[in-house]
Amino acid sequence: MNNTMYRMPAEWEEQEAVWLQWPHEDSHGYQRKLESIWLEMTEILRQNVIVRICTEDQRRADHIRHQLEFYDIGLSQVEIYAIPTNDVWIRDDGPNFVVSKDGKLAAVDWRFNGWGGRYPHDLDKKVSGKIVKILGIPFLNANMVGEGGNIEVNGKGDLICTRSAALNDNRNPGRSQEDAEEIFSKCLGVKNTIWLPGMETENNGEAGWLDDTDTHVDTIARFVSPSTIVYSWSPFSDDCVYPMLKRNLQALKEAVLASGRHPDLVALPVPKDGYYSTSKVGIGGSIREFDYAVRTDASYTNFLISNKTVLVPVYGNINDDRALKIIKEHFPDRDVIGVNCGAIAENGGEIHCVTQQQPKAKY
Repeated sequence: MNNTMYRMPAEWEEQEAVWLQWPHEDSHGYQRKLESIWLEMTEILRQNVIVRICTEDQRRADHIRHQLEFYDIGLSQVEIYAIPTNDVWIRDDGPNFVVSKDGKLAAVDWRFNGWGGRYPHDLDKKVSGKIVKILGIPFLNANMVGEGGNIEVNGKGDLICTRSAALNDNRNPGRSQEDAEEIFSKCLGVKNTIWLPGMETENNGEAGWLDDTDTHVDTIARFVSPSTIVYSWSPFSDDCVYPMLKRNLQALKEAVLASGRHPDLVALPVPKDGYYSTSKVGIGGSIREFDYAVRTDASYTNFLISNKTVLVPVYGNINDDRALKIIKEHFPDRDVIGVNCGAIAENGGEIHCVTQQQPKAKY
């Protein structure tokens, strides 16, 4: 199979479905904490796309159906599949969907390894393969460990990702930047890769916050059009995230698109003073309880673009309305809806991290 015939569509292109992994009690015990957010996302999304849900078994599927009916959301445009998972982060363990030149759907296998072996992933690493089997589509072997949260494309040949995650020895030891770019070209149709430094978990832990992904691009920078990138920014030099954001902004300023022009850059604020977790936080595969609040990687760039809507994480923060207004300026024809994601952020992600769009294409 000639993989170069495939292209990963931009997130704003027409979608057939959005996939979710439903929270459960088996691994982390936060179903009750998170389920209301999943119900809210399902209610919003199913109005314009099919919502495809992965859950453990028939008993859990019956529970989800009961909840959807009990809260008057309904089952229309909702499909539920028995796909057991360790956790909820389908953006990272699920497939990146691509489309061939003749409009047929396929998916990329990134060989998920639990964010560098930090967390259990015996079930999550099988999710992509099971989804591909359900859909009956080709599965492209990327021969590279990676996560969808570090893959950001504009559908015109450009990709943004961070070196700190993609080229980390805990995922791809010895892999060069050129090797990765060749794989992006073959599997995603990428002509040009914009590399951001990101920051490795060990360093951002020392700086005062935690991000066990080694910093994914979807918490830093996102395309909102083929030539425009919104980026997370704090104007305060004493903010612990400021040095990391400044380094990544400098890389964006130096970036050149496949079209030959520099991207237009738009600052998107981070939550003022950060968003802090008092929950147990996992580090290096172990679960510890801190005796102080820990700053999370909460950002407004972790939004999901879908048909007619943009779901934006909000936190009850003074910058929520400002972030929503900026995003709305770039999606005037879509409903920009804030979803309170504080409970998700405590566990290491937001809306984009727990969703995976499936583009409209032929099977």
